[in-house]
Amino acid sequence: MIRALYGGSFDPIHAGHVAVARTLIERGLADRVHVMPASQSPFKPGSTTTSGADRIRLVELALAQEPAVIIEDREIRRAGTSYTVDSLSRLVIEYPDDQWRLVIGADNVADFDRWRDPQRLLSLAEPMVIARGPVDLQPPLEQALVIDDFHHPATATMIRRELAAGRMPGPEFLPTAVADDIIAHGLYGWSGLDPRP
Repeated sequence: MIRALYGGSFDPIHAGHVAVARTLIERGLADRVHVMPASQSPFKPGSTTTSGADRIRLVELALAQEPAVIIEDREIRRAGTSYTVDSLSRLVIEYPDDQWRLVIGADNVADFDRWRDPQRLLSLAEPMVIARGPVDLQPPLEQALVIDDFHHPATATMIRRELAAGRMPGPEFLPTAVADDIIAHGLYGWSGLDPRP
């Protein structure tokens, strides 16, 4: 079985994240996708705007209809700075007979050599880069599997900005269940009013 580890802050999870997981499954690039929200990125200290518990709940809501997705809360439970190599090492031990792939966004390619123990990561999993077009791969990712035709307009930065301004993105950007929960809990600076008819 091929398993893909898909980590990130997911702050909040949006339709683009869901589309990545579906793409991996539909194209046969993974049989299971392990979605793992980070407690705290070592590159963005203090950057998450919502608690780990809130982000896990939103991830569960967004991916509730995706049977091939496994939601990993280990980094949130562990708290502190999250290092992919630590979590992936444990997952490989838990699933010793399976092949692993590591999902890397094109925006993280340039910094990959700054990740903790990148060579160990590459020994544990095949890197798979998700890009919206051609991407320039440098060592140590020059042999990565590249999905360069992924197109989705949603970004977490854009969604946070819209929510803080009192504008609720549509379901093409934010899954309905996630939007409902953001409204119910007043997350991301939302006023608590439901703008939908």
